[in-house]
Amino acid sequence: MKKKRTAVIGAGWFGRAHIRNFHNLSKLVAICDKNEELIIRAAEEYENLNTYSDIDDLLNNEDLDAVSVVTPPKQIPVITKKCVEAGIDTLMEKPMALNLADLNELTQYKDVRIMPGFIELFNPVFDKLLSFLPEIGEIISIASKRIGLYPKRNWDMGVILDLSIHDIYLQERVMGKNKIVNAFGVKKCYKDTIHADAAFIILDFGTAIGQIESNWLTPSKFRRMYVNGEDGGISIDFISQTINIRKGIDLQGEWPVTKDIIYDPLRQDEPLKREIQNFLYDKELKVSLDDGIRALEIALKIANC
Repeated sequence: MKKKRTAVIGAGWFGRAHIRNFHNLSKLVAICDKNEELIIRAAEEYENLNTYSDIDDLLNNEDLDAVSVVTPPKQIPVITKKCVEAGIDTLMEKPMALNLADLNELTQYKDVRIMPGFIELFNPVFDKLLSFLPEIGEIISIASKRIGLYPKRNWDMGVILDLSIHDIYLQERVMGKNKIVNAFGVKKCYKDTIHADAAFIILDFGTAIGQIESNWLTPSKFRRMYVNGEDGGISIDFISQTINIRKGIDLQGEWPVTKDIIYDPLRQDEPLKREIQNFLYDKELKVSLDDGIRALEIALKIANC
């Protein structure tokens, strides 16, 4: 398979993870960032990389098949538009934009790949969860808990667009597209009076209820999902990539008996690597621009309520 010529736009902490994976999976020819210190540091790690501080210079001087945009969200749709107008496939890191208008504008570009960076869809433990769903019967509820430290950046957004949006798209993937009939939540602001630092969200799927708890104040990192059905339940840990299935054996007596089966990962496969592989080379994208628009629409509805 011929390796695609690629570039990464944004060389911050997560941009460096993109640079590493694009270097391993494609012919990474350039990186771009306004911060000269960041591009110098990245260029020192990899040979024969061209560096740019201006997007237009990058696009005018390089022959590219695909790019990844890993910048603050306000800049992502602007940069993406320039890339797709040049005929370049583009991976957009989440939350892709801070308003729907900027994202909707990109739907006119039909001849290029535009893929939201919904990394948890590529976590092997989530694939495992989907494969076990038939064993627990009709789904009654889903609960997600996503907690992390306050990010050291100024992106003009709160925890809902940063963390909760992951579980919005994950829960919708479990229940099926376009199954959310209502969404609302309670949010609290601590660092300022505008952006939520903690949120509790309810997604109404009609036949089931989804709950999402997110905050970036608790001094720990926690990423878990619980899916409960008529015949059992599944819980997964996105960090350790472990999965637990609980099913009833004898539920009629005075002391109900259940059975737990725990699966540990045979190997920890990096979700970002799987996401970039899908974006670059797979015939079918696992996540579409429409998926990104729908998730952002729900997240913004809750964030702005």
